[in-house]
Amino acid sequence: MRAMAIITSSILLLSSAQVLSAPVQRSLPAGRTESVLALRPLIDLPEGIAIDPRGSIFVANRRLENDTRVSEILEIALDGTVTVFATLDPAVTDGIASGVLGLAIDSQGDLYAALASFDPSTHGVWRIRRGGEIERLPGSSRIVLPNAIAFDARGNIYVTDSGDGAIWRFPRTGPGKLWIRHALLAPDPNFGIGANGIAFVPPRDLFVANTDLGLIARVRIRHDGKADEPEIVAAGIELLTTDGLTADVYGNLHAVIAAAPAFGTSSLVQVDPDTGEINSSTARTDAFDFPTSLAFGRGRRDHKSLYVVNSGLFPEGRPEAAPGVIRVGVGVPGSPVSSRQAAIADGPGQPH
Repeated sequence: MRAMAIITSSILLLSSAQVLSAPVQRSLPAGRTESVLALRPLIDLPEGIAIDPRGSIFVANRRLENDTRVSEILEIALDGTVTVFATLDPAVTDGIASGVLGLAIDSQGDLYAALASFDPSTHGVWRIRRGGEIERLPGSSRIVLPNAIAFDARGNIYVTDSGDGAIWRFPRTGPGKLWIRHALLAPDPNFGIGANGIAFVPPRDLFVANTDLGLIARVRIRHDGKADEPEIVAAGIELLTTDGLTADVYGNLHAVIAAAPAFGTSSLVQVDPDTGEINSSTARTDAFDFPTSLAFGRGRRDHKSLYVVNSGLFPEGRPEAAPGVIRVGVGVPGSPVSSRQAAIADGPGQPH
């Protein structure tokens, strides 16, 4: 098995006193952008993002080293300090769809990372507990291309399989299994990226973006925990190459469009899943370069901003769009998921 390391230091573990002394970020006006983190063009290739309840930002990075990429997770502390929080695989084959991809943080504060290493010893979804313990979710090594991660109100874990057009479901404990495979989640055979970004909206709706097909589908979670038949809630040229997906407090969806300039569309859009209406969230197209993931601010971060990862595939002459993280004001906070919502959603006596 390849060496795997969890790297922590006193810089990473902020005390409650430090957190309370950090100023709350001012909200950006809707549509305005600003840089949060700039990485190194042509060396760093960031992908996923997650923000914990304190406001620490975690970014999945594929750092070029010789001819392979180091799959690592960076942490941006409240004071702006950047450190390597974890290294999941030191040598993954260089590629846009390989390495550490999606990140998510559960209600306990544990971090989850999807690693597409295609090496049986490391491939799958990893849980990094707050205390530093690390474990691979049982069964996740069988996911063809593990990508984005979301949780429902009861803490079940959902992982998109971009290569197989599927979603996997993992209980809070025990092995996971294939939850649904469907044509609306399948990739175009000529490109290969189907089900990608995923977001949960209470009480029991999962929304999944299909990168190749340019659509967002709803998959309702039935009371027995099984998947209902997927249905398209939005589609069009504006959603071609959709990558990351998240939801706000009103149930509207927010998506990043990785290759928007190729289609003359917006890199960040808001989608009404009830009407299918798609609107641009900002006119600042110059601030984006192949954006891949997004998350709402939490803790001392601006709750009404989206923090967006730029992978920075085409940074030449565009320092404002280098690989890294920017924030974009959107005027609304993200969707909360709580145990109380879970009780309302599932009713009494509905085991998952």
